[in-house]
Amino acid sequence: MQCLAGRWTAPLGQRMVPVPAVPGAGLVCAGAGDMARALTGLSAGDSTDPALLGQAYAAEAPLLRQIRAREGMDDPCGAPEAFHDLPSHGPAMLLSAASVPLSRIMGLLIALAPRGVVWKPAPGAAASAHLLMRVLVPQAGGQLALLQGDHATGALLARATAAGQGALIWASDAPLPDGVAASALFSARGPATDQHRR
Repeated sequence: MQCLAGRWTAPLGQRMVPVPAVPGAGLVCAGAGDMARALTGLSAGDSTDPALLGQAYAAEAPLLRQIRAREGMDDPCGAPEAFHDLPSHGPAMLLSAASVPLSRIMGLLIALAPRGVVWKPAPGAAASAHLLMRVLVPQAGGQLALLQGDHATGALLARATAAGQGALIWASDAPLPDGVAASALFSARGPATDQHRR
């Protein structure tokens, strides 16, 4: 499932990839049609309340910690990190590795929500991302979208930003793929702004 315009919907894509934390389970990779729906459904504006998003996340932190452990991550699901001076143009396309702590993801979602965010987590974090979005979406006013998928799905978002449809935010210790440019880079484990670019 993916979350678009505040609603959960079946993806249009056909490709499947496994979900590492759930043996035998898989997810359908979002395709070009899903990305177009996500961008169309975003409602950029200032209607989100960061405090409400933070409260929704904190209420689910115990379960999120358990799911993160199943995903192989020792993630305390701490308080959202604070981010300032992020790219201000267009919607944000957030691509994140499974190892990025949810405190960092939450901080980025809160900071980027006013302009709209399409988040594509790594398949290894699919379960925790799904739960996180389930609790955030009712408070987000249509400004958050979730697309599940693999590197090919991420490449769709990267091409959209290269075409001027938004800003790519890369949260991973892996290098950017060849030919991909990001508006901001964040480490999965180091200081939150150690690779930040304007």
